[in-house]
Amino acid sequence: MRLAVDSSLLIDDFGPLPVRRPKSVDELCGLVSAAVAASQGVYPIGGRTTLDVGLPPIKPGIALDTTALNQVIDYPARDMTITVQAGITIAKLQETLAAEGQWLPVDLPNPEQATLGGAVALNKSGPRRLGYGTLRDYVIGISFVTDEGQVVKAGGRVVKNVAGYDLMKLQVGAVGTLGVITQLTLKVKPKPEACAVVRMICAASELAGVLDRIHASRSRPVAVDVATEQSVVGAAWSIWVAFEEKAATVEWQIATLLEEFKHAPMSDVVAERGPDAAARLQSLVAATAPASPFIFKANVRPSETARFCNEAAELSVPVHAHALNGIAIGHSTDDMLKLMTGAAQRCGGNLTIRRCPTAWKKDLPIWGKPSGDRDLMRHVKRTLDPKNVFNPGRLFGDL
Repeated sequence: MRLAVDSSLLIDDFGPLPVRRPKSVDELCGLVSAAVAASQGVYPIGGRTTLDVGLPPIKPGIALDTTALNQVIDYPARDMTITVQAGITIAKLQETLAAEGQWLPVDLPNPEQATLGGAVALNKSGPRRLGYGTLRDYVIGISFVTDEGQVVKAGGRVVKNVAGYDLMKLQVGAVGTLGVITQLTLKVKPKPEACAVVRMICAASELAGVLDRIHASRSRPVAVDVATEQSVVGAAWSIWVAFEEKAATVEWQIATLLEEFKHAPMSDVVAERGPDAAARLQSLVAATAPASPFIFKANVRPSETARFCNEAAELSVPVHAHALNGIAIGHSTDDMLKLMTGAAQRCGGNLTIRRCPTAWKKDLPIWGKPSGDRDLMRHVKRTLDPKNVFNPGRLFGDL
């Protein structure tokens, strides 16, 4: 992705697309209606941090910038819910919540730019997903604009069971292909009192056993991340185990983990606390968005994470894994793609391309090997967006 001028942009070299920045939901509805009448596509954009995710557009249209829709609508802090417009940045949302000692425990790189709507459209998450889950677990209400230029609401401040399509959950991770998200209601959590990160190093041959021990531990980490350790001769991995809770509970968990690992095959065990631990966690979040022209994301069985990481290391492919979630982010070149795709499939998973040169996208499996639900997803797209207005081509290529 590269920007053109302020009034237009290119998405995967497609365009230029004129940028429209509505200041109200009514204005946004009018822009969608006008685009539909002109048989154009609508490409929702927020902080422009993930425009290179997905396939190239296939239909001329407009880029709909939602960043002016950034207001806090309702924040009953005692109910631990908040309703905001989708163009709010993650940083502004967290700042608002922090004033009440609360937060949304979902990690995203570039929080000063990334918008909540964009994060929900991709169901973004980071290292803390082990302990807290993903955005899908926190969205309890949503408003979005349909291809008829109408606002549809689903969910609310209380979770309810509904018949038919769960429109709220369908929008989470839909890559903006089912409508333009304008407003979200989230459940939030109290900010933890203390934070600590235990870092250890183990040999590649011991990684699987160490991860099994962490999984079986009486402690309850919120994150367990693994990355290649560069300072050790030979194949080795750094493992970060993070805890967040009341101060006394965090100290108990550190002591418990260290006692359980007293005779484990590892070295250089260090516990960081307070600001140092928070900074370490932030660096782990940043590692999920490496500065590389080629980034892939593998989803494998958590029990196979060590195997996948070691196969990547044998190919000299750098990876950073949320180990107990079975997620690994790596960066490499196209000649390693087939090998890494095969490794992911052998480990019971799939591999998607998060970033690559536009010219490669016509030949690479950007969204990975098609799964059994692909036909159902296409049916939902045709049902909710029959005119193929929203992000045409970005998810399915032809739709």
